[in-house]
Amino acid sequence: MPIESASSFAGAAGVGALCFLAVFLILDGREPGVFPTVEFYSKTATWGIVAAVPVAAMAYVAGLLAIAVSSGLLEQVAHTTIRRSAVDVVALAQISKDSPVAQQYLQLRQEQGILAGSAIAMLLLTLGVLSERRNLPNIGKATLWAVSLAFVAGILCFYVAFSKARDAHTIAMGVRPAPAAASSQRAPDTPHPTGSN
Repeated sequence: MPIESASSFAGAAGVGALCFLAVFLILDGREPGVFPTVEFYSKTATWGIVAAVPVAAMAYVAGLLAIAVSSGLLEQVAHTTIRRSAVDVVALAQISKDSPVAQQYLQLRQEQGILAGSAIAMLLLTLGVLSERRNLPNIGKATLWAVSLAFVAGILCFYVAFSKARDAHTIAMGVRPAPAAASSQRAPDTPHPTGSN
């Protein structure tokens, strides 16, 4: 597996894992029996054989969905920059994919997607921690701190994702086609034959 594909899979799977954790906290907050049930089945051999791979695949798909949704939201909020991605692709098509400029652009776009998806995951974690508050009455202040930190982290992820997209667009707009030599030079005048008397 290429390095780019491995990093893309790891990023999407990580975002999906955070989303799964948030959904688990939300469900456990509404139904306290969810955690003991999952803990019981996770210790069995059947879980490792049957459920581990599907859960990892579902986490990857959930991460891709979160990245797609958050990127769409980012496009709506910052349309003046993000909607120029098609123009960026056309500009970068003029250079090699292996060039440092193209690699930097692709890295920024990948980081933008992961950060935008992480913003959605952090906001879901905020809801999950709020849902778990009644199950943890002894650490109410700590849960409030966790809620605040998760919310701030989500906002920061969204802001940094916008910054990454803006930097990627700036790099793409810096790529300009070299002017053709023929267009920069004027064609010589063709001498007209003179008639003989």
